Amino acid sequence: MEEEAQVEAKNGVSAVAAPESTRAASLRPPASIIALAALSLVLALITGPEQLYYVLFAINPHTFGIGPHANFFGQVWYAYVLNGDNSYIRFDSGLFTGAVEDAFMLAPCYLLCGIGLLRRSRWVAPLGLFTAGMLWYAIVYFIVGDLSSGLKSVTDPLTFWAPLTLYVVYPIWLALTMVFRRRLFTR
Repeated sequence: MEEEAQVEAKNGVSAVAAPESTRAASLRPPASIIALAALSLVLALITGPEQLYYVLFAINPHTFGIGPHANFFGQVWYAYVLNGDNSYIRFDSGLFTGAVEDAFMLAPCYLLCGIGLLRRSRWVAPLGLFTAGMLWYAIVYFIVGDLSSGLKSVTDPLTFWAPLTLYVVYPIWLALTMVFRRRLFTR
């Protein structure tokens, strides 16, 4: 309660004099922060389960198959392979390493960043910078690696490049928010 009063005093709003709707509005994150948090949560949902499935596929391809008659995630991967990048149909140590990173580090970071952004928590600033840096490194490595190989495994350029735009925009947006709008995260 004391922290809220300090934040309200910093914003020029008195807890006693301000009506309830004004206080609630000052505690609500701006629309751009809500949009960034929503993107964080969407990336966690897109990245986590699918990359975990690829890890399981790499460990045991017979149980966790990729194909039209596999389980749900196997069918999702199969649809992606047909329309995007067919290198995922077999084990690849580089893809496996990226899947481990995505499933066990970046997906939880996306989830926590989304929660921290919505709560406007102080701890989201260092986590957001860490997440943005790790994703930027990973996506640049991924893109440069694919471009240098001549995109031989890409079956449809549109379905290959379109999803990557989210992973390029997100770390830039997140890093800029954590640096230039850091004062929003004081709770």
